[in-house]
Amino acid sequence: MKSLVATLLLVLSALAGQADPHPGTTPRPILAPSIRVLDKQNGFRETTLGTDIRAFRHLVLERTDAGTQTAYYTRSTENLKVGGFRVTGISYGFYKDKLCSIEVRTMGDANCRAIHKFLLDEYGPGQRLASTKSEYWIGQQVSLRYTEVPQGYATVMLSSKLLMDQRMAERKIPAFGTA
Repeated sequence: MKSLVATLLLVLSALAGQADPHPGTTPRPILAPSIRVLDKQNGFRETTLGTDIRAFRHLVLERTDAGTQTAYYTRSTENLKVGGFRVTGISYGFYKDKLCSIEVRTMGDANCRAIHKFLLDEYGPGQRLASTKSEYWIGQQVSLRYTEVPQGYATVMLSSKLLMDQRMAERKIPAFGTA
């Protein structure tokens, strides 16, 4: 019996991330290994969220959103193949000249299924939004959302939580994943 209790305690401590490294503070949620990978990557391809706009080359202004102070760019030299499938566009959103989001768009049922499967393989099942074709993963630094609306048109949005929270705070709106 002592052996069973000791084994159970060992397993529970491993699952709980062991002792709280910051006693007296609000405990951080335990992140699945796949979400930790998302945070560690902190970007897409060679880009890292939070990077200054001056580090980018070949940017072409796509649109601006005055309400969020965000400018969206494409890159004229962008490779539109991601893994084994083709995407229709990749946009980079800059808030106050820092990369705050990356938007990858694809069209066609086969491409949408392929990109969704890729996300599931990389990060495991996400959280689904009720009555929508939307799934999201939220880490400590990065949030990732897959949305397919309408059928056969998908958008994957990778965002810096820090910059999105700053942007939302300025607009006095609750940040994604905190309300």
